[in-house]
Amino acid sequence: MIQSSSSSLPPYVVINDPTCEKTDVLKTPTETIVFPLDDETLKVIRDLEAKFDQEDNCAGLAAPQIGYHKRIIILALEEDEDLKQNRPDFSDTLPKSIWINPSFTPLSPEKTTDWEACFSVKDLVGRVARFTEIAYEAWTPEEEKVKGKAKGLLARLIQHEIDHLNGILFIDHVPESELITREEYYRRRDEE
Repeated sequence: MIQSSSSSLPPYVVINDPTCEKTDVLKTPTETIVFPLDDETLKVIRDLEAKFDQEDNCAGLAAPQIGYHKRIIILALEEDEDLKQNRPDFSDTLPKSIWINPSFTPLSPEKTTDWEACFSVKDLVGRVARFTEIAYEAWTPEEEKVKGKAKGLLARLIQHEIDHLNGILFIDHVPESELITREEYYRRRDEE
């Protein structure tokens, strides 16, 4: 794919930044994309991939997070010893993937609660209960259907990103009194 230059990329839309524009895109469900992809959708994919690639620590990103009302996410969860150390439920991996119109179905009612943060929520972290194991399906930009099962951290990541496409942020799952700053989170993690 042709990359967008980092200087031309849209900024993150941040729900709790009063100077941020377009925050309504984070709270509005996206529209289903139809194939073949038009030029506008191809540009969104290029921008989303370039934004994802410029981050050092990013496992997933959804189009609404950079201001686009499109049902597209990008994810990658590859072998990482540091991640395994901090995330005991890290087992499944996924190479960098761009998914269009993704969906998931829980495979059991079991949920796991763990910490989440987000580029679209400035400086806050919270414990979110997510389904432990899911089945997912989506389409690639090349119009190929992908489907599979995910558990643990990968299942959490997929649910978090699909939430973005449905106008839901992780903070919507956490009572405000239970949200903490990233600094506090790192302090607690280091103490454990």
